[in-house]
Parts: sequence; structure tokens; C-alpha cells
Amino acid sequence: MIFRNPCRPLLLALAICGLTAISTGAAEVPGAINQKGVAPNSPAPAGEKPGTLDLKEALRLAWKANPNLQVSRLQSLIAGQEVVRARSGFLPTVKSEVTQTIFDDAQKMKIGGGAGPAGSLAFPMTNRNFWSSKITVDQTIFDFWGTPARYQAAILGKRASLLDTAKTQEDIFLAVAQGYFQVLRAQKLVVVAEQEVRQLKDHLKIAQDQYEFGVVNYNDVLQAEVSLADAEQRLIVAKTDVINIRSALNKVLALPVSAPTVLKEEDIVTQPWGLEQATDVALKQRSDFKASEDRILQQEKVVTQTRAGYYPRIFGQAGFSYQQNDFLLHDTQWFAIFGLQWTLFSGLDTRAQVSQAKLRVNQIQEQHKDLEKQVRLDVQNAYLQVRDTAARIRVTQKAVTQGEENLRLNEERYKEQVGTATDVIDAQTLLTRTRVNYFTALYDHQMAKAQLLWAMGAINTLLSQEKSPNAP
Repeated sequence: MIFRNPCRPLLLALAICGLTAISTGAAEVPGAINQKGVAPNSPAPAGEKPGTLDLKEALRLAWKANPNLQVSRLQSLIAGQEVVRARSGFLPTVKSEVTQTIFDDAQKMKIGGGAGPAGSLAFPMTNRNFWSSKITVDQTIFDFWGTPARYQAAILGKRASLLDTAKTQEDIFLAVAQGYFQVLRAQKLVVVAEQEVRQLKDHLKIAQDQYEFGVVNYNDVLQAEVSLADAEQRLIVAKTDVINIRSALNKVLALPVSAPTVLKEEDIVTQPWGLEQATDVALKQRSDFKASEDRILQQEKVVTQTRAGYYPRIFGQAGFSYQQNDFLLHDTQWFAIFGLQWTLFSGLDTRAQVSQAKLRVNQIQEQHKDLEKQVRLDVQNAYLQVRDTAARIRVTQKAVTQGEENLRLNEERYKEQVGTATDVIDAQTLLTRTRVNYFTALYDHQMAKAQLLWAMGAINTLLSQEKSPNAP
């Protein structure tokens, strides 16, 4: 039997009123924190924290310093040098050589048809030990479109490489945008966890006071302590998640991994595209899709280049030679040659090369068809995700308001001794879950919009204040 003191109800009422005033000060909609993660009644910050980044600045950092993007740019430079090599086929080849020749016996010319040494005369034609030099200029006149095809293929390859760099940039921009909003979401979940801990501490205090006054048994206190410990554990995990996600973003931005990067709230603004319109834009703007088209054309030029091996090469050659010689009247000569080089049989090597080039064309065409389907799928998935997250925001925002009211009613019932501690803790758990769902939907919506821009090949437009060279 619980002993009741006539003075205790008055003291209990005063204690509950004081805790009610403390716990209800943070009750706002949606949740006790707004979309900026700041308590509604708290003063606005006097200024931005040092090192604060917005989304555009984060994209600029990645554009300038991301190592993967740097590697892709170097690959484009390599492709540019391939164009230079291919263009060299239109220009003459200039060669020079200097040699030293030593014979065991000087070359001689025989005159006369008599038998034996007395019947003929032999005159030396070269020195036994001499040096010579030669310079030649060789120019391909016509090789049945082999050189022009190689040059055109190199140009298309360079253009495809630049588009690959643009694709790498778009992928990095998507990673930056997603990482940016993941950090913001993780920070909001920390605030939600902190609020849950704070409210459970208030509930624990009420339960302890009611136990001391003999209103409830000790089981309510134990239940509140266990729930508080569980909430504190979730808070620890949430804070660790913030550090890990922020470190991953720092790596993409080429910042020190442990840098305490501070991010501003952002809202990606997109046009109200329809699915068909977004798909049409993607097929026109996606860098990987345009690069695939260029590679088909490039490989077709390679077919022309390899087919030129069936035909002759017409060339011209001119030069100057000098040979040390004590027996000839002139030891220097100018010369010009017009000729034709033709490989009549190469062991079926040329035929195999042409067959390989044609098969690669078919291979790239099949990949291009699959890529077109993938582009359509990317746009559809992102489009539906944007619509889905927008609906989730509306539902969860209302659920937060309802969850707060549910918690308030159960707290009042508990104070009036018509409700149980389990009802209060269940209401608190439900409210925390709805707040988590709300902020998850809020930032999933931002990431879905970034995903849609990426799927359309338009994510570079996020860098509107300083467009990159490949921005559409």
C-alpha cells in the first residue's frame, strides 16, 4: 500500500507545471526545429562562420582540384596529341643519316674481256675506308584516303575524349551535390536526436518526481532511463555519421579529410519538366551519349584507314647525298624519285584488320543502343524520385505536426495519471521517427533533383555563377 501525504499533491502539481513550461518551449511545426535546423525562437546568427561553403563554391572546388577530373583532363590532352600525330601524315618526312664504311678491299670495276690478269684491267671505284651522308624528303602523294581517314578519326577521338571529361565532371558534380545534402541531412538528424534526448530527460524527471511522491511505481523510472540511454546511443551514432559523411565530401572537394567544413542550406531550383521533355533534353545533352555517337563515326573512319592497306601508296622523294670518294668525278648528288609502294600479300593481315574494324563498329553501335535505353531509364528513375520525394515531404510534414500533438496529449494524460509511461515513450519514439522521415524526405528531394539534372546532362547549370567550359 502506497502512503499518501495531503501536502504532496500540491507539491507535485507545482513540479509538473514547471517541467511543462520547459518542455513546451520548443514545440513548433514542423518539429521543434525548422527546415534550417534552427530553433524558431532562437536569434539569427550574426554572420557566416569562417570557411562556410555553399553548393556553388563546393562545385567550384571540385571543378578546380578533384583528382579524377584532373586525370580525365590529361586524357583529353593525350587525345589532342593523337590529332597532331595523325596530321603529320599530310606533311613530308625529312630524314638524315651519316655513315662510316670500311671494306676489306675497295670495290673495283673490271674492263676488258681477256682471260687471266693480263687480259683485263681493274680500276677501284670507292675508297676502302670512307664516310657518307644523306638527307631525304619523303612525301605521300596519295594513299587511297588512309591518311585523311586517320586524321578524321583522331579528331573524332579527341572530341569524344573531351566529352568523356565532361561526363567525368558531371559525375563529380553529382557526387558533390549528393554528398552536400547528405551532410546537411546528417546534421539535421543530429538535431533530432538531441531533441529526443532532451525530451526524454524531461520525461525521466517527471517520472522520478511522481515516483518520489508515490504516484507511480519504480518501473516508470526504469523505462524512462532505458529509453533515454537508447536515445543517447542514437545521438552518438548520428554525430559519427556526420563526421564520416563530411569527410567523404571533403575528399571529393580535394579538401583535408578531417576539415570541419560548414555548409549553407541550399534549395536546387529546377524547371517543371515533363518526362518526355526531360528525356528529349537528355538525348541531346548527355555527354556520354554524344561521345558514343562520335566513337561510332571514329570507328567508321578506322575502317576506311585499314581498307587503304589493300591499295598502293604513291609517293615522291627528293634529297642530297655525299660520299667520300677519290675516284669519282662528283662525290655529291641531288636526286628526285616518284614511286609506288604496294603490299601485294601480307598473309591476310590486312583483311583481318579490316574485319576487326568493321566488327568494332557493330560493337559500338550495340553499346550505343543500350546507352540510349539507359539514358531513358536514368531520366525516368530520377523524375519519379523527384515526384516521390515531393509527396513524402507533404505527408511527413503533416505527420510531424500530428506526432507533436500526440506526444503532448500523452504527456498530459500521464501527468493526470490517466495515461502510462509506455504511452509517452511510444509517442516520443513515433515523433522522432516522423521527424527523421521528414528531414530524410526533404534532403532526398534535393538529391533527386540533382540526380534528374545529371540524368539530363544539365547538372553543370548548378554552377550558374561561373559556368564551366562544358556546361550546356
